[in-house]
Amino acid sequence: MSGTLEEHLGYLALPHRLDFYRAAIEKLVRPGDRVVDAGCGTAVLGLLCLQAGAEHVHAIDSTAALEIAREALTRAGWAPKADFIQGSTFQVELPERVDVVICDHVGYFGFDYGLIGLLADARRRFLKPGGAMIPGRLKLHIGAVESEKASQLTEAWQAQGIPPEFHWVRQHSINTKHAVNLLPDEVLTAPAELCCMDLQVDQPDFFSWSAQLIARRDGVLHGVAGWFECELAQDVWMTNSPLSETSISRSQAFFPISSALPVKAGEQIDVTIMARPADQMIAWNVVHPASGRRFNHSTWQGDLMEQDRLARSHPEHVPQVSRNAHARSVVLGYCDGQRSVAQVQAAVLRDHPKLFPSKEETARFITAVLSRDTR
Repeated sequence: MSGTLEEHLGYLALPHRLDFYRAAIEKLVRPGDRVVDAGCGTAVLGLLCLQAGAEHVHAIDSTAALEIAREALTRAGWAPKADFIQGSTFQVELPERVDVVICDHVGYFGFDYGLIGLLADARRRFLKPGGAMIPGRLKLHIGAVESEKASQLTEAWQAQGIPPEFHWVRQHSINTKHAVNLLPDEVLTAPAELCCMDLQVDQPDFFSWSAQLIARRDGVLHGVAGWFECELAQDVWMTNSPLSETSISRSQAFFPISSALPVKAGEQIDVTIMARPADQMIAWNVVHPASGRRFNHSTWQGDLMEQDRLARSHPEHVPQVSRNAHARSVVLGYCDGQRSVAQVQAAVLRDHPKLFPSKEETARFITAVLSRDTR
């Protein structure tokens, strides 16, 4: 729970963020509206909607932050106008269509926290025709980066003191998207806009964007960074740009290249970004025509996916139920709507004493399954 507290305190403390959402809500939420706060976390956005006159908020989240939401809105007197639904928004079903869907899964690079798929599903299943979506549009920007602190994120596996047996992990690190907080002078080029995406219509599964960046000064290229501008309502834009005075100070997404490259003012840097948001896969190709250097990276190359897991995903693989899956089915088989938690535990321990190597581990597993997979 401590990680949850720190994470969501960070969201609440971001400068300007709640002011932007409040301004958007004042424009789009009308008295009597019913709202879905999708992936709500602490439900602070739902709270703002209620304060603006919304009649009811469906607060949906799969994490322990929902308990913060429940207690906070109860203490504030809003609980009668809210319900708190534990689960994935993709799996939740509601008894009604709503007037507004609101969500803050914008991530570092706009789409990289599942925003596109989440809003698309919510729009199809929850939103009334003509209802409002917050956010409604998304612009993506990139810039070339000269930043020692960003470079150190990728070089950390070969830093002094790291045993040489682990230096090979750098190959995965340079194929990983890293969160960075850039200073304006660390952006080596003028930024380029990759796209402006309308979140109120269906989007493709695959994206490919290209841009030409021009170095504003001599420097050393360590990679490229991406950030977003998000239209919450007409004329209300929220950004994490390192170049904006009203940035919400959310981290940017840094995409490294395999080796630092000197560049001169006026030189061109060609960048292509490809993404499959549903699979959380991003690829980036960087070309420096003046030197002829090319860098090709992707999060697929950085994924530490186990070989047996890869084999299990092959279409011709014949799957077999794992030990944990079998044990889960055993536990759930005792949930007949009559037995209490204590009775289920007693029955499983009695009938399946060797479910796991020790009685203590079996009891722990039973508790975890019952708390997660039952209601």
